[in-house]
Amino acid sequence: MSARGRGIALSVAGALVVAALVAWWFHGMHRVTEWVDQPVRGEATWNRLYPLQKALQASGRSAQSRRRLQMELTPLGERDTVVMLQDTLGLQADETYDLLDWVEGGGHLVVALPQGDADLNRDGGEPTLTEILGVQPRKRGDDDASDGCLRFTVPGATKAEKMFCYNPRFDLSQGAPVFGLHDPAGGWVMARIAHGKGSVDVLSSMQPIGRNSIESPVSAWLIAQLLAPNDGHGTFHLIYEPGLPSMWLVIGRKGWMAWAPALLALVAWLWWRTQRVGPLLPGHVRQRRSLIEHVTASGELLWRFRRGDLLYQAVRARFIAKLRRRDPVAATQPDALQAEMIAATTGVPAAIIQRALQAPPPGDAHALRERIALLIDLGKQL
Repeated sequence: MSARGRGIALSVAGALVVAALVAWWFHGMHRVTEWVDQPVRGEATWNRLYPLQKALQASGRSAQSRRRLQMELTPLGERDTVVMLQDTLGLQADETYDLLDWVEGGGHLVVALPQGDADLNRDGGEPTLTEILGVQPRKRGDDDASDGCLRFTVPGATKAEKMFCYNPRFDLSQGAPVFGLHDPAGGWVMARIAHGKGSVDVLSSMQPIGRNSIESPVSAWLIAQLLAPNDGHGTFHLIYEPGLPSMWLVIGRKGWMAWAPALLALVAWLWWRTQRVGPLLPGHVRQRRSLIEHVTASGELLWRFRRGDLLYQAVRARFIAKLRRRDPVAATQPDALQAEMIAATTGVPAAIIQRALQAPPPGDAHALRERIALLIDLGKQL
């Protein structure tokens, strides 16, 4: 086969291979659409009720959200609705009664069962909001079937959905609610309790209206039921801060069995290390002497070794140095004239001054002491 024929054959073979690959690609692959949830950003990262707020605003309703209730800063209207993620245990006694007074005037409140221990946030033994309404949480047992999920089927849903999974149930001591959802195994998961002109919806959990489940048909139906009483009349206030008791409050009230013994041990250690108050004890022997003791000891040593002249010369040099500062002219004169000039200044006879300026005889302790003392006195008078 010629070179031209081989080239044509290779081109045809290559075209057939490409055509086979293209046919295989279109036969085995097909275009699909896939939805990928993007990470939550902005306000939705900290506001769990943000999707509910946007849904209400999109439907033309007035809705606003904030961290805490703070009725003194944002007064509530007569026909407003409050949805609280804030745990009712975080409310002070006066806030609880103010909120119930507002509900009695026509407001609608949506809350969940307290998530913590009610004893942690009692103000002087005051009952919690749910206790005032007669809500009594049920104790869950290991074999209690109510610890499971409730299955709901609503119009528009393709299948039953599980809700309130492993959430506590509760009983009501003030009769049947206006509207509610009851667990066949016992206890309520949602109950609307009338209070004056208004009402309070108590749920076993706020999970159905949270950020991650609001799009389900069952959650949409449940939210519509919860917001129905005052829908179209007032503003929806969405409180998204959980507001549980602080860590220090929990430690102070529930952790005393740990910190009380530790505090007592610390006090005992400090008492053991603290200096006692009692009779004076003899002080420790000092390892050094005072300056005057050193000078005295040095003088006695020099005198013992017959070097008293060094003591005299030191005192005389100090006197001459001071005389040079006070009267430079007298310091440069001969001994006789110098003694007369010093006598005129101090009033001491010149003969005594001249004798003091002369070294004492060796071994004469009396003359040494006398002349050293006289030089010191003369120095003070300059």
